[in-house]
Amino acid sequence: MCGLLLVTGLALLGVGARDAAYATRLAGTPGTFRVLYADRAYGDGRSSGGFRMVWHGTFTSADGRVTDDDAVLRDESDGHRPNARLPVTRAGAGTYYTARPNYALGWLTLALAGGSLVATAFPLLRFGGAYRHPGRPGPRRFRTGLRVAWGCTAACGAVALLAAVVA
Repeated sequence: MCGLLLVTGLALLGVGARDAAYATRLAGTPGTFRVLYADRAYGDGRSSGGFRMVWHGTFTSADGRVTDDDAVLRDESDGHRPNARLPVTRAGAGTYYTARPNYALGWLTLALAGGSLVATAFPLLRFGGAYRHPGRPGPRRFRTGLRVAWGCTAACGAVALLAAVVA
C-alpha cells in the first residue's frame, strides 16, 4: 500500500511540476495564440470523456522566430472569441499550454499534492515497522513529517478549490 502511495505521489509530482513549468513559461517557447475558430471534441485531450473545446489558430513566439499556422490548443475554457490573443507556451510541435496564473497554480497544486504523498509514503516505507509494535514508538521526526505532509495536502486542496472558484 505504501509503495502504491509513493508511486502515485511521484507520478503526480512529475506531471504537476512539468506542466507548471510550461504554464509559468519557465520551460518551452513563450508566445501568443491567435484564435481563428473553435470545435467541440468528445474525449479529446487529458480527460477520458465529455466534451471539451479545441481552439484552432496561429502561434507566434515572443521573439518572432517560431510560428505555427495550424496550431491547436485544447483548453477547458469556452469563452475565447475569434481573433483573441492568448498567452501560451509551446512545449513541442503541436503541444501548447495556456500560460495564465490559474493554470500555473493548478499544476503547482498537483505537484505539491504529489510531494505531500511522497513525504507521507517515504517515511512509512522507511520507518513503518516501528509503528507495528505498540510499545515501541517511531522516531519523532517521522510524526512531525506526517503532520507537515498532511498540512501540505490540506493546503493544496484549499488552493485548488480557491483556483477553481476564481477561474
